[in-house]
Amino acid sequence: MSDEAHWIASVITKARAQNAMVPDGVLTQIESLLKGKFTQRPIPPVELANVARQLIECMVPVPPKAEERQ
Repeated sequence: MSDEAHWIASVITKARAQNAMVPDGVLTQIESLLKGKFTQRPIPPVELANVARQLIECMVPVPPKAEERQ
């Protein structure tokens, strides 16, 4: 494993341990971005905004359905 990949994995593992409220899928997406797209080329601001929007949407809890509330 390269030093860069090791560093990323270490930080993501630490984040998982310290931030139980963050869905696992969000941290998995961040790890994937850091190891992939973000290291391959400069990311235009519009694309960064889309990535941020997707990550924020993943953080919003899904409201329970009406039948589950009863």
